[in-house]
Amino acid sequence: MYLDYAATTPIHPSVLETMFAVMEQEFGNPSSVHRFGRKARYILDSAKATLATSIGAKENEIIMTSGGSESNNLAIFGVINQLPRNAGKHIITTQIEHASVKEPMSYLETQGFEVTYLAAQADGSICLDVLQQAIRPDTVLLSIMMVNNETGAIMPIKEINALIRKHHPTMIFHTDAVQAYETQNIDVTELGVDLLSTSAHKISGPKGIGFLFKRQGCKIESLVKGGEQEENNRAGTENIAGIAGFACAVKIMQQPENNVVPHIQALRNTFLRGIAGQVAFEVNGSNTNKAPHILNIWFPGIPSNLLVPHLDLAGIAISAGSACSSGSVQLSHVLVSMFGPENPRNTESIRISFGPDLTIADIENATKILVRTILKIQDLSQKEVSL
Repeated sequence: MYLDYAATTPIHPSVLETMFAVMEQEFGNPSSVHRFGRKARYILDSAKATLATSIGAKENEIIMTSGGSESNNLAIFGVINQLPRNAGKHIITTQIEHASVKEPMSYLETQGFEVTYLAAQADGSICLDVLQQAIRPDTVLLSIMMVNNETGAIMPIKEINALIRKHHPTMIFHTDAVQAYETQNIDVTELGVDLLSTSAHKISGPKGIGFLFKRQGCKIESLVKGGEQEENNRAGTENIAGIAGFACAVKIMQQPENNVVPHIQALRNTFLRGIAGQVAFEVNGSNTNKAPHILNIWFPGIPSNLLVPHLDLAGIAISAGSACSSGSVQLSHVLVSMFGPENPRNTESIRISFGPDLTIADIENATKILVRTILKIQDLSQKEVSL
């Protein structure tokens, strides 16, 4: 059973059908002026209109990318690379960002920029007062994710925007909305952000496609040179099949009958009820101010590097953190920021994430397997101690 939807999601059958049809029938280059190119251009423009509508943006504010990581890199380096020589050299982000934000920030520190990393509070969010104190006259960029990919904590993006516009109206504000796109209502006008990143494969779309929203008037420099595609913001022939699949996934997501939030919330509640009183556990972070599809749980005394493979053998797929870092032995930088480097939660927590394809019966079965597995690990540990 797959319980790692925050890592990636199964492609919806309608998305596959759409992509296959485009690959078979509409193979033209959208930059070509003949009829094959014009057909491809129509698909591209129609898809971008769908994507723009989904966040309350204009079509020409959408830049197609290869996914969330490229969108984040384009937002950060695109802003920094176009700054005048006399511009400020201070950037603010958080300690809990995705690696595609963290690593560009680390690189910029080697290039003379000073980066302030805001710590997370115990509930997984950031403190607005601390952010306000971090803002300086030379701050040029703020990048804070909308929903954390490990805990599901929701950041107060609208309130952050109001704060920075009051104290530093020219600062560029970027948010990584990859984990927010399916379960949160996103309106870029209400949020006030200048740049916003998304990815298709988190909403039952294809991998390798995403977009960056860039508000009109916000200047960035293209990272990929050699063409005038995407309003000169990203060179290269567009992935028309992937873009059409992305738009199809968004249309499905936006249908009123496909509002997944109540169902996913029910799955989450079922899971918590299923383990309550059976094993010791605590939810990491707030259990209310978070996206419903991500659940980060601490099982005291149960190392996550044992629990994850044991569950895999039992037929349950989960993770111990971000898919971009779970293959490493490093501690979760998110939990370290929330609880400190010595807290046992850092090595005894797992991430479970839900999707609309799952049923209540699936989750009830998963909790039974999880409880049995934890009790098995506890029994094995006690036997080792007795030896």
